[in-house]
Formats: sequence, structure tokens, C-alpha cells
Amino acid sequence: MATNAPRSEAAAESPRRRRIAGLDAISTAKLYKDFRFIWAGNFVAIGAQWLQLFTIGWLVHHLTDGNALLTGTVVGIRTLPVLLIGPWAGVLGDRVDRRKLVMVTQSVMAVTATAFAALVIATDLDAEEITGPLLWWHPFVYMTIAGIAHTVIQPVRQAMVANTVPREAMASAFALNGMVYPSTRIIAPAIGALLVATLGFKWNFFIEAVLYVVIVLLLIPVKLPYRTQQRGGGQGSALSSLVSGLRYVKNEKSILQLIVMSLIPNLLFQPLIFFLPVFTVDVLGRDIGAGGALASAVGLGGIAAALFVAGIGYVTRKGLAVFAGLIAGCAFILFFAQSQWLWASFAMLIGLGFSMYVFRVANGTLIQTVVPDTFRSRVMSIYMLDHGITPLATLLIGLCIKLWNPSLVFTILAAAALFFAAVQAILFRSTRQLE
Repeated sequence: MATNAPRSEAAAESPRRRRIAGLDAISTAKLYKDFRFIWAGNFVAIGAQWLQLFTIGWLVHHLTDGNALLTGTVVGIRTLPVLLIGPWAGVLGDRVDRRKLVMVTQSVMAVTATAFAALVIATDLDAEEITGPLLWWHPFVYMTIAGIAHTVIQPVRQAMVANTVPREAMASAFALNGMVYPSTRIIAPAIGALLVATLGFKWNFFIEAVLYVVIVLLLIPVKLPYRTQQRGGGQGSALSSLVSGLRYVKNEKSILQLIVMSLIPNLLFQPLIFFLPVFTVDVLGRDIGAGGALASAVGLGGIAAALFVAGIGYVTRKGLAVFAGLIAGCAFILFFAQSQWLWASFAMLIGLGFSMYVFRVANGTLIQTVVPDTFRSRVMSIYMLDHGITPLATLLIGLCIKLWNPSLVFTILAAAALFFAAVQAILFRSTRQLE
């Protein structure tokens, strides 16, 4: 039974359906207080995520004397739990209080990050031969725990955005929420690189723990006025809920196609970001400062895309925008793989960031506006299930890089992905027509 939205907010939205263009995203933030808290919490959460991913990659690179396989895999393993518990996390998110679930999970991560930070501080990483309790496999354990937490809260966090605004304001809300990823991708790696260059690896994980505490505090006053509740926290067993979610995705052709399209970004876009330390050192001959700049370039492109979408809109149908972002992203990676100059690589990563934003936000918005709230967490967890193949892809890419070199490997992958993206653009006609 759907809860009633506050009349003041609903009345403010009733004169006309808001568009994504212009200042509608900003208007959405002004109108809906609960959305502002969710947005701020997501900003902090994703910032902590990028700080973690950037720092852990360089830490393992340092611990293993530049081992490309371990450097890429330690970051990729964070998404492995999605394959094991992802759909069940979606069932949980549709049956319990979503806000409390996120608060508990982030509290656990705050404790875990603090413990790992203490382990790093107790180790002399500056010695010619590293001494102390931190071993190369400890980051893998830490990232596995982080991956479980991420698997539980990521679909719920997306669902909560939809629970704080009415349906007609949803596109604007997701456009504004989409700005979180590229903006934090700029800020967090830059801060992480500065801290590592000046203070070493000792403080980044403590900062990450503090950010998790901030998320919990931001969620305390939040309400979810547009949440659709089921009596008794859900009907039937957890298994029947899972099956009904899978059946819903199978029967909704457009959602199924949008989910299939996400395979390429998780097989190619994300692994490239994980291997940026290897490209920085082995291909470009640069250090961690340049690595931070390259990681931030992806975020800079995303910010440019976010401003473009918020100010002008997608220009075309969202269905076409999804395909445009996917094809352009593959092309930018193909060009990036050929570059041996820092500024050319920087420019290609800006283009990749722009394309990724367009694809991710348009794709996610289309799914969220189609699916009913009673299925929302389950569908989002299924949508994110393909994230679980990222560590497997990263492992295989790392093995190939050890045999050949990163430029050749990503040239082959990008060319293949570009071909399959073009095939999808031809075959998925119904998805192209989505507004």
C-alpha cells in the first residue's frame, strides 16, 4: 500500500511535469528535503569509495613491487560478492527499512576501515624491505568485506533516491544524483594522491572510516515518503520474492535489454580504471601524481556530461543516448590504448568519463522509471549483477597484460566491445525508442 506524499511537496510538483533540462535538477533538490540528505550521503559514500579504490590499488602496487595482476585484481575483487549475494541483497532491500539497512552496513564498514588503517600504520612501508604486520593478501580480505557491504547497499541507495521524490521528478533526481560519481572521481583521487605523496598510505583509510560515520549521521533525519510498503515486510518467502523479481525482469523486454547492455562497461570501462596505475608507470613512465590526474580525468569528463545534461538535456531520446554513450566509451578506450603521451591519455579519459555518465544515468533512469517500487531493490540488484563479472574480467586482463602489454590488451578488448555495442544498437530496436 503506497504511503501518501506530503501535500506541500506534491502540490508544488502538480502544475506541470518537470523536465530534466534547465534548472529542474536544482529545483528538485530545493523541493525535497529528504532527497537532499540522500544526495549528500551518496556524495560522501562515493567519495569514500573512490578514495578507497585509488589508495588500495597503489598500496598493492607498492607492496608487490608493481605486480599488474595483483594490482588490478585487488580492486576488481570488490565486486565479486555481487555474484554470490547480489539478488538476495535486493530481496532484503524490498522487505526491510532501506534507510536502517544502509546505516547498519556503513557502521560496519567504518569499523573495518579503522582496523585496516591501524594495520597499515603499524607497517613500515618506506623501508627498503617492507616490515610489519601488513601482508599483500590483507588488502584482498579488506576489499572482500567492502565488496559485501557495497553489494548490500548499492541497489538500496539507488532505490532510496526514487523514494524521496514523486515519479515526475525522478529523472531530474537521478540526473543530479548522477553528478555524484564524476565529481567525487575528481576530488577523491586528487586528495588520495596528495596524501600518499606527502604522508604515505597511513591516513587515507582513517579518512575513509570517518566518511562512513558521516553517512550514518546524514541518514538519521531522512524519511522515505514515496516508498511503497507491503504488509508484513513482503509477501511469501525470500526465495519466492527472488523468483518473482527474476520473472519480472525476464518478462520486461526493455529492462532486460538495458541490463544486457551494461555488460560491456563492466567488462571494459571499469577494468581500465583499475589498471590505471599499470598504464601510468609502464606505458606513460609517470608516477602516482600523474596517476591521480588520470583517475580524476574520468571524473572531469563526467562532470562536463552532468552539466550538459542538467542544462540542455539528452538532446535525443534516452534510449538513443544510452547507445551513444556506450559506443563512444568503447571508442575512447580504443584511442587511449594507443596513446603514449600523458595529455593525450588525459583527453581520452575525459571523453570516457563523459560517455560513462551519459550511459549510466540514462540507463539507470530508464530502469527506475519503469519498475514499480515493490520490485525496485530486486531489479536494481539484478541490474548490478553484472558488476560481479568485473573481478573475473580484471583477473583475465591482468594475466593477458603479464603475457603481452596493457596497450595491446585494451586495443583488442575495445575493438571487440565496439563491435558488440554496434550490434546491440541494431538489434535492440525497442530500447532505442525509449523516451
